[in-house]
Amino acid sequence: MNNQWDQLAETFGAAWDDDTIPACAADNIGIAWPSLLSCIEREFTEFSGLKALDFGCGGGLFCRLLSQLGFSVTGYDQSTELVKHAMHNTPDEVTITGSDSVMVQNGGYDLISSIMVLQFIEEIEVVIDQLVSLLKPDGLIMIAVFNPEFINDNLNSAAFSGFQQNGYSGYMALQDGVNIPVHNRNDATYRELFESRGLTAVYLDYPAFTREFLNKHEMPFSTAFPEYQIQGFRCKRT
Repeated sequence: MNNQWDQLAETFGAAWDDDTIPACAADNIGIAWPSLLSCIEREFTEFSGLKALDFGCGGGLFCRLLSQLGFSVTGYDQSTELVKHAMHNTPDEVTITGSDSVMVQNGGYDLISSIMVLQFIEEIEVVIDQLVSLLKPDGLIMIAVFNPEFINDNLNSAAFSGFQQNGYSGYMALQDGVNIPVHNRNDATYRELFESRGLTAVYLDYPAFTREFLNKHEMPFSTAFPEYQIQGFRCKRT
C-alpha cells in the first residue's frame, strides 16, 4: 500500500452509524463480514482477553466490531489519512497505528485479520512472514481477498483494467484517476504460502451475493460470481 490510499481516505475511511452503511463498504460488511465472523466464532470459544490485529485496517470499522466482541484490538494501516479516520471511528481502547514497531510491540496476537488488503500487495511473502511471526501459538489468520472468478467476470467493466483473460496482475480503479495494482491469487496459492510456514488451512468460503443484499444495494459490477475469497489458517506452533 502506498500514498494512493491517502487519496481514497474520504471514501474508505467513512464512518458507519446504526442507520447507514457507507456505500463503499456495503458489500464488505454485508457479504464478507458474516463469513469471517462465522470462522472466528467457530475457532474461538470466547473472545475476552484475546488479542487481535486488523492488518490494513482502513477506516477501522472491523476493529470496532472486534472490540465489541471482546478482543483487545490493534489496527494497522500504512495510510496516514486512513489511520486518522480509523482513530475517529474506533473507541479509545482500540490501538490504531501506522507504526510497524507498535504493531510488533503489541504482538503475540490470537487473531490476525486482513480484509481486502493482500491482493494489493506484490511482495506478499514478506508480509506473510511478518504476520505469521506476530501470531501466538495456535493463533488464527483470516484473510479476505478478491475471488479470481469475480475479477475475470468483470474484466470488461470500468473497475478492472490491464488484465489479460485469467491474468495474474492488473489494476483496479477505486476512484477516478486512482488505479491500484491488483494481484489475482487463487485459494491454492494462499494455502501454499501459509502452509509452507507451518499453518493449517481451516476455512475456505466464497460467500455469494444474496437476493436480500442486492435488493438493498446496487452494485456497479457483475455479481454473477462471489466477490470474496475468504480463508482461515491456524498456527500449530508450540
